Amino acid sequence: MIMISEICLSETDIATMARILVVEDERIIALNLKENLEALGYGVVGIAASGEKAVKKALALHPDLVLMDIWLQGDMDGICAAQQIWDELQIPVIYLTGHSDKITLERAKVTAPFGYILKPVNERQLSVAIEIALQRYEREQFLSAVLRGIGDGVVLVDKDCRIQFMNRVAETLTEWQFTDAKNRELTDVFKLIDVQSQQPVNNPVTLALEQDKIVYLTDDIVLITKTGQPLPIANSAAPIRDKQGNLAGVVLVFQDISDRKQAEAALRQQLEKEQQLNQFQRQFIHTVSHEYRTPLSIIQASTFLIEANGSSVQSGNNLVNCQRIKQAVKYMVGLLEDVLTFGQAEAGQLILDPVPLDLNLFCQQLIEEYRLIAGEQAEIKWISCGKGQMAYLDKKLLQLIVRNVLTNALKYSSEKSPVYLTLSCETDRLKVEVKDNGIGIPPEDQPHIFNPFRRASNAGTIRGSGMGLAIVKKAVDLHGGTIAFESALGVGTTFTVTLPFPKTHVCPLL
Repeated sequence: MIMISEICLSETDIATMARILVVEDERIIALNLKENLEALGYGVVGIAASGEKAVKKALALHPDLVLMDIWLQGDMDGICAAQQIWDELQIPVIYLTGHSDKITLERAKVTAPFGYILKPVNERQLSVAIEIALQRYEREQFLSAVLRGIGDGVVLVDKDCRIQFMNRVAETLTEWQFTDAKNRELTDVFKLIDVQSQQPVNNPVTLALEQDKIVYLTDDIVLITKTGQPLPIANSAAPIRDKQGNLAGVVLVFQDISDRKQAEAALRQQLEKEQQLNQFQRQFIHTVSHEYRTPLSIIQASTFLIEANGSSVQSGNNLVNCQRIKQAVKYMVGLLEDVLTFGQAEAGQLILDPVPLDLNLFCQQLIEEYRLIAGEQAEIKWISCGKGQMAYLDKKLLQLIVRNVLTNALKYSSEKSPVYLTLSCETDRLKVEVKDNGIGIPPEDQPHIFNPFRRASNAGTIRGSGMGLAIVKKAVDLHGGTIAFESALGVGTTFTVTLPFPKTHVCPLL
């Protein structure tokens, strides 16, 4: 027996030593344990001679550790008392026993004690067992605190797939309390069903044990809770090892993904609605286009026949009316073309199809075409960058860009106000500039000028669908180019379009 004089401890050390409850039905042994513990510097908060008294004292005194004799008089033995103390208070227990038979050891192991000491007790062995138990308890409490604080559900199982730990999130998600789930097989608590087949799926813990690696399950599974409710989850299982490197169990981490599933479902519904709307829009555009073209063609053909065969048409108001009809038909055809082009752009079907163009020849032809359209109102010029300049551009889209920007400028300028169209070639790009002295764009409208169906607030009775600049913007974007403008009310507007030549598709000057 170690005497008090042999222990050199300060008052602070003694004050910080563990408080221990001794449970022993042999009074002499209990007093001897108390004396030894106090000699080692520990505080003994009480002595209990039965399992029932041990539980009561533990509830009242909250010791740091319990030294528990396995064989106790009364209806509750030490193993049952230790289990109840741990379940209710999470206080570590060290067993004391004079029995080392296999049956007793197996019973004791079920409660996962923090130590096991055979009588008679060796003081040094007692001291070492207590310190190891307290250190282990501290580590486990720290780990438990971390696991309890994690936002995901955490379940720890041993290598036999029996549950050894659940944090509060896991309890909430599974609707199982750890006290009810402890030592149960995981499949009793953690039942997984495939969403598509509605059949059970392999438990990730079993797979992690079999494959000895981290296992992830797909999102298409649901957890069946204790009350039978399906809960969409995502999870992973990772094997854990003891100090010797042996497989000791698996930690399962999972989370509720109900909100994500709902968001994904809502997104799918929204996409389906948009697809249906786009399909309807495309169908509507093509149907309207077809239905409009036939009567317009008839009107146009009739106008030409009247002009060709009716001598009276050539005089008076009839000639003016025929010209108006032809202009209206031309406007409607152009409008339909814009609608179709915009519909293709919105559906992602407006495709860039660059072809090699002789820029001098192409731009000269373009200028001649638009001189006829604009008449004397427009001043159009071409600035060449050299003989034989070739570049890959989409001919159709380039014509569309020039036509819309020029038509827009002519529309918002008076008949006597000039419009300037300049096509210029640089080494690696084509530049289109259209300048007018028209009404200008109000500052509040400028941020929205390329939005579809948006017209300037000062447009008044000037005709237009509001699609021209939106189409131009999409065509420029397809080329990887830029479009910019400067505008002032009552002064005019200048649009500048720059279309780069693809580096792999530029022919050098000849």
